[in-house]
Amino acid sequence: MQLALMIDLERCIGCKSCEAACKAEHGLGPGENRNRVIWLGGETEPALDFLTLSCQHCERPACLRACPVNPKAISKHPDTGVVSVDESRCTGCGECVVACPYGAMGYDPIDHHAVKCDLCSERRGAGLRPACATVCPAEAISFGDRADHLKTVAEAGRRTVDHDAFLLGPANIFLERLDRPAAGAAQAAVAPKADGFSVEGRRRPAVVDDPKQRAKLQPKSIAFPFRAGREDRQPDAVVAGGCNICFNCCPTEYHLKDGRVVRVTGNEADPLWRGKVCPKSQFLLQLYNSNDRLTQPLKRVGARGEGRFEPIGWDQALDEIAARLNAIRAEHGPEALGIFAGTRTGTLTRKGYIRLFTQLWGTPNFADTEAFCSESKNVAFEATLGIAGSGNSYTPGDLGSAALYVYFGDNQAESRPVHFGMINDWRLKNGARMVVVDPRLTVTASKADLWLAIRPGTDMALALALSYHILEAGLHDADFCEHWVLGWREWREHLFARGYSPEWAAPVTGIDAQAIRDLAEEIASADGCVMFGARGINQHSNGTQTNRTLLFLAAITGNMGRRGGTYFNFGTPSPVLADAPRHRRAGGQRPMLATNPTGWLDAMVNSDPYPMRAVITANNPLTAWPNQARVREAFRALDLLVHIELFRNETSAYADYILPAATGVEKGEIGRASEDRRVIWIDKVVDPPGEARPDGWIWIELGKRFGFDDVLRDEYKDAARFWDEMCIDHVWMRGCTQKRLHSVPWRWVRTPLVDEDAPEIETLHLEGTTATGHPEGHRFPTPSGSLEFWTQSLDARFRALGLSALPEFYSDAEQLIDLPYVRPQAGDAVPVRNSFAKGEVYTRPVEITQPNDDAPARTLASRGFDTELITGRPPAPHFHSWTHYAWQAQEMWPDLYVQIHPARAQRLGIADGEEVSVETAHGRIDARAWVYPGIREDAVYVPIGWDASQPFHPWQSVNFLTDERQRDPLSDHSNLKSFLCRIVPKRADRV
Repeated sequence: MQLALMIDLERCIGCKSCEAACKAEHGLGPGENRNRVIWLGGETEPALDFLTLSCQHCERPACLRACPVNPKAISKHPDTGVVSVDESRCTGCGECVVACPYGAMGYDPIDHHAVKCDLCSERRGAGLRPACATVCPAEAISFGDRADHLKTVAEAGRRTVDHDAFLLGPANIFLERLDRPAAGAAQAAVAPKADGFSVEGRRRPAVVDDPKQRAKLQPKSIAFPFRAGREDRQPDAVVAGGCNICFNCCPTEYHLKDGRVVRVTGNEADPLWRGKVCPKSQFLLQLYNSNDRLTQPLKRVGARGEGRFEPIGWDQALDEIAARLNAIRAEHGPEALGIFAGTRTGTLTRKGYIRLFTQLWGTPNFADTEAFCSESKNVAFEATLGIAGSGNSYTPGDLGSAALYVYFGDNQAESRPVHFGMINDWRLKNGARMVVVDPRLTVTASKADLWLAIRPGTDMALALALSYHILEAGLHDADFCEHWVLGWREWREHLFARGYSPEWAAPVTGIDAQAIRDLAEEIASADGCVMFGARGINQHSNGTQTNRTLLFLAAITGNMGRRGGTYFNFGTPSPVLADAPRHRRAGGQRPMLATNPTGWLDAMVNSDPYPMRAVITANNPLTAWPNQARVREAFRALDLLVHIELFRNETSAYADYILPAATGVEKGEIGRASEDRRVIWIDKVVDPPGEARPDGWIWIELGKRFGFDDVLRDEYKDAARFWDEMCIDHVWMRGCTQKRLHSVPWRWVRTPLVDEDAPEIETLHLEGTTATGHPEGHRFPTPSGSLEFWTQSLDARFRALGLSALPEFYSDAEQLIDLPYVRPQAGDAVPVRNSFAKGEVYTRPVEITQPNDDAPARTLASRGFDTELITGRPPAPHFHSWTHYAWQAQEMWPDLYVQIHPARAQRLGIADGEEVSVETAHGRIDARAWVYPGIREDAVYVPIGWDASQPFHPWQSVNFLTDERQRDPLSDHSNLKSFLCRIVPKRADRV
């Protein structure tokens, strides 16, 4: 027998989850690797592959032969063929590291010995698989006998990579990528050459896993349990829970020893997830045990922005905050308080504790990150479908049964790796096709059969043209349209009258007209097409209308209300809402300032239209909000800023008080809004560090100072009780009780559940069903029971804001070519009520404007802004600012980068890894160049999440480059994606 790993290059997405699992399993620190994932791009052509390296357990190991110790510190097991290091014998000479031609040997620079993969001997001894194979979200790593692997390869008709150039007899097997046909000029082929995988002519990006940056990861950065002995990391309890970072909401298990978290793994009991998790879930271990956590309340003693604080007690902090809030309310009214709470805060806090506090206090100015993430999608889905998501599920019988997957601006492989792993697995098993529409060859696009490199901000034009061709050619699902779509005929006539053909869309999108027609016909003919959208669609000035055109496209092809067909954009969030009794709600006298919290800035600076003098934030707005120069000006003008957080960050320096928060298993919580209606519960099982407290505890204690304790009751500090008694009084949620959540070992259930015994529903809106809580015959939860493209009442809501229910094309204001954009109506247009907002808010109507010499794009082009800036999510190990306090995420992806095409880099004299400046009309930041042919030549890409206060690799936030004024007129969603910029080599600054 020869034990080995089999690694499928077609499945690997480079997420580095295997690296995270390996380090956690073996307690490794920075620079110590038993495995690594190498990113390989193309030198001149778009390409992206990932090579998972670990010991090859060779038949003739070079490391063993090179070991000079007697008896040798390296041995090969006679029965399993596994090569291992006896660390007690190793002298740290490094001969084995030099000898291994695969780069598979690691080194412990503190204890001075070699480190290498032994296929997790301790786990194998307990009957478990190696950690890497267990967690891999892409199903890319298999473990077993090499002979069995080869049999599987033969049965599947796959080819293996020949990597035995050194005649060592490596045991591990690498499966070649699948062959794909070459593509035309308008699209890029992402498959490798027919002669197989090779590292020749491939570029390893300088910004990935940079050895030069590891020096900043000092031993003091490494908290328990890393570098602790195995006996000190053995759990005495394992508790099921979930990850509360992203929309995957992965089921996890928390391994505890003496009341501390020593490991976070996937929950292998879950029949769908089967233990799969991405690196972010595993980095929760570093979150709970970090030395950088806030552990006591702090009060500012220096000037705002200086970052000087003194520790104080909880009573003093809350008493002083309450006194200052009372004074502000007395002078300016309750609406002068704004509350901003984001991802870190948790769903239970945002929709429970804070919601109750705002109702009792009387301020309408409560916002979360939806205006930067999903609000345009929410408005589009609710207007068309009646709820904020499709109702489909990540199951083999639903999303897994599609014949075609089309991604529009959704890099799911990096933003939700486990869900993409499921989709890609089903695609490969079922022979389905995958198409990705994105300005970049993302990790998702690297797995696709076809990549269409669209111009940023023009997905709406593409969707219009796809629908045009389908309807013109009679390829639509006529029966579905007749019975279940209101306004589809009006939509068809609108498209034809406007001339939104593939020929019209080609110069707008940069995609060939024939490629558009081909994609339209493929969508229409597929037996189930799942179309994905995400922030690449949402974060534009046309986000709502673009989401609606994609919903229309899914509907006219019969891909709504069925298994294996839908338009999917972050799923269907469950309606978790806590409400105070009506007689206890303090109704304010003034409407909301804006749905988007950047609409508060004028109120902070100059009291327009009324003053906002205090902000309580449980997020990092001084990184996350657009136009950071303006945000800082506004926050300096406040009378009171309270910051509730896990770590000190950019916002902390401006705060008057910093309150240390608990998270996840330190407080009890549900996961984020799952993509497919799953509610996952996380029990409180450990105490938070120092004096840190759960968000709910903080709001209850603050509420006591105002007499709110009859509603925000002390017993609701128990999150589980608060959930059952206050958060699920909704027809969708009443069965989602603690009892039901704890009835399964994976701790999640899928809503709607009308009562505790109700069965879960895999797919909503199927033919013959009635939407939960709606009259009989209402298949969809709209007023009519059908999908609604156009009705008179819907059109009136749009026209009040200056637009139409039948989307007319426009894009963002800053583009390289002349495209229509929206601006406030000329003259003295009176603000009107926005009926799409969740609250009373007024806005000026807009008008679609054709470009002229005064258009922003032309003005900026004349000033030398010659490149389209795209922003977005970083690679899989990172999530906003959370993971920048995890040393291992920093080891994997240390620096802020800007992806730039080689042709442009050559013209500017920029080398890969070099530091450059990125400038827009709104600001300037520095980043390291990632020279990459997998991006449009006229565009660059900078990820979110970095800021200047982070402990390991500080960089300024990309939001110094964005503009708070560019927002979607329907949803108030920020445009965070399309801006004109220029790239300046740093050495040019020094000349």
